[in-house]
Amino acid sequence: MYFIQHIESITHQDSFQKDNIWNELKPLEAENALISPDYKNYIPAAALRRLSTILRMGIAASKACQEKVPNEFDAISVGTALGCLTDTEKFLVTINTVSGDVLSPTAFIQSTHNTISGQISLDLKNHAYNMTHTQNALSFEVALKDGLLCVDEGKNSVLVGAADEAIPFLERLRESLIQTALPFTTGATFLVVSGEKGNSTAAIEACEVYFAAENPKELVNQFLAANPCSLDSIDLILEAGSDFKSAAKNHVSFTDYSGFYQSASAFAVHMANDWLLQNSTGKRVLIINNLESNKLGLTLIRSNEVEA
Repeated sequence: MYFIQHIESITHQDSFQKDNIWNELKPLEAENALISPDYKNYIPAAALRRLSTILRMGIAASKACQEKVPNEFDAISVGTALGCLTDTEKFLVTINTVSGDVLSPTAFIQSTHNTISGQISLDLKNHAYNMTHTQNALSFEVALKDGLLCVDEGKNSVLVGAADEAIPFLERLRESLIQTALPFTTGATFLVVSGEKGNSTAAIEACEVYFAAENPKELVNQFLAANPCSLDSIDLILEAGSDFKSAAKNHVSFTDYSGFYQSASAFAVHMANDWLLQNSTGKRVLIINNLESNKLGLTLIRSNEVEA
C-alpha cells in the first residue's frame, strides 16, 4: 500500500492549500482562468521574474508539500507531456527572428521537459533521485509508477507530480493534432507518497498503463480482478469521458473540472483523495485516464478508514 501523505494542486479550480476541494469544485466554463497563489511566498522575487508559469506552479506546489511532511524527499518523480511550452515558444521565436549567431541560452535551458523537476530540486536543495517522465497523456501515471517503485525500494518520502501548461498556439492544433472540445487549461498536482500510513486519508492500491489499449473495458476488468475487486465494488469512477458511466455507482468526468491538459489525471487523484475524505463510507475510487485514444491509465485509490 502506498499512502498519500499530502497533496497540492494549482489549477483553474480554487484548489491550492485547501483542506478539501471536493465541495468547491465547479464545472469549467469556456472562459476561465488559472487560479494562482501568491508565488512570492514560495519563490524569491528575483527568481520569480525569470520563471514561467509551469515552473512557478511546480516549485510552489512541491514546497507546499514539503512543509506538510516531516522528512525531506528522498526521490522526486515528475510527469509532463509537453513540458515548458512558454519557454519553448520563446526560444523558437527568438531563433526565427533574431539575426546574428549570439542567442541567450536562458529560454532554451528552461524549455526542456526536465526543467520542472530540476528546478524543484534546486529550490529545495534536494540532491536525491530525480526523474522526469514524458509519455503524452500517460506521463503522470508513469511518473507515479516510478514513485511507487521508489517506495518499494525503501524510500520513505517520495514526491510525485505532474504539470502542463496551455499557450494560445495550442488552439491552432485543436483540429489536427489535439482533437478535443474541452478548453485548454494549465495545471500542476504534486503529492507525497510513503509506505507508512501516518495521518493519510487515502492510499494508492495500484497503478497501470496501457499504450495500446484496443479493448479498454476488458483491460479495466483485468486490472480490477488483479487487485482484487470489480466495478461493482468501486464507489466512484473518475474518468476523462463517459465510457464507463453506465457501470458506475457514482461517475464524474474529471475533465469537466480540470479542462484539457495531458497530465490532468494527476488532479483526478486530488479529487479522489478529497472525495474519500468527505465520504466516510466510500471505500475505493477508480481513476480511468482515457484522455487519448488507444492509451489507458488506471489508478486505484483506497480509503484508509475501511478495511479491505
